[in-house]
Amino acid sequence: MLENTSKLIQSIEELLGKFDSVESSWHKNTMDGWFQDTVGYETLTTGILNLTKHIYGYGHPNFQRIINSLNDVSLHSLKQMKGVLIGTKFDIEKGYLDSLESKIIIEIQTNFLSTAAEFAENGSKDQAAILACTVLEDSLKRLAQKNNLTDLLSKEMRVVADGLFEKNIIEKSTLSSILGFRNLRNAAFHAQWDEVSLESVNLLLVFLNTFIDRYKI
Repeated sequence: MLENTSKLIQSIEELLGKFDSVESSWHKNTMDGWFQDTVGYETLTTGILNLTKHIYGYGHPNFQRIINSLNDVSLHSLKQMKGVLIGTKFDIEKGYLDSLESKIIIEIQTNFLSTAAEFAENGSKDQAAILACTVLEDSLKRLAQKNNLTDLLSKEMRVVADGLFEKNIIEKSTLSSILGFRNLRNAAFHAQWDEVSLESVNLLLVFLNTFIDRYKI
């Protein structure tokens, strides 16, 4: 089953409770429109982005719908995101997501790693780095989830890795390898392309295949 189902539903309900005030702040003139409650809008959309990424993963169509909606700041797009949340809450309550979760995770990991390897072979180190680092971070949290370390799921990569080591889930050598990829991860996610090397990307790809197979995640 999806981990902490009741907490996920509670988180969705908390986000849904924030929509009315943000929606009512929408202001439109003849040329443009915007949300006057900027803080409320940014808080709400950040919460939506993080929660749907956690539930679905990067490659799922529902998460991509959220990304597309965020690229168009409008009342209509905000309502679309609200609809995704309502539908997600319904699916979780009915158990529709449970049987798909493992299949989706495997497909996403396989697709991301395969595409990253192709990018790397073609010398496209930056694109390969983004995909590989995405899988690395997601795999660590999946391993934490597998071992019921739910307090780590919202933490950054180093905290998750340290937590797995402290619970004797991963060895010190594995921890060292993971932390060795932190600079690559940070560079990739912050578009610091001069700090991304093809060699480091290839090392990460080799590590990920071994790591995922070893821990069955």
